[in-house]
Amino acid sequence: MVGILHPSLGIKIRPEEKATILLQYKTPDMVTFVETGTENGWMIKKIGDKFEQVYSVEINQNLYRQARERFQDKTQIELLLGDSAVEIKKILLEINEPALFWLDAHGSGEITSTNAPIIKELEAIFAHSIRGHNILIDDARHFDRETIKLMKKMTKLHNYTFVIKDGIFRLVSKM
Repeated sequence: MVGILHPSLGIKIRPEEKATILLQYKTPDMVTFVETGTENGWMIKKIGDKFEQVYSVEINQNLYRQARERFQDKTQIELLLGDSAVEIKKILLEINEPALFWLDAHGSGEITSTNAPIIKELEAIFAHSIRGHNILIDDARHFDRETIKLMKKMTKLHNYTFVIKDGIFRLVSKM
């Protein structure tokens, strides 16, 4: 059934736990962190110093401005204003090695392939010439079944594992 939320996909966990989980998927060769949905910049603040380069995309102008002020002295952090489905393609042009992705660009409520950029973000990442990226996607409990089925199909096609744990989709390259 389309339109039903799935609390069984995971409970809501604290941001500190999310940061710890993300770092578990950082391999030694991953020097780049890409986030969609900057919001207040909490995740960048928490784990950004573990990477040589950080990119984050925010669509809301006020949140973007606040993040720019917060990180103005951090030269390794590049903040982009706009639609993450568009901006992620620009970011990928700069990446020459596997990166860690944290995809969290969506509004509140149910997440579908038509109201969130997730499918276009994944298409861009999977089309990238570099292989071996690890992709974590927040808020699994808010995704509708059709979008989850599409995400599973995409990950299988591109040789990724697809696991849902602690409310986070974990797409890990089999490379």
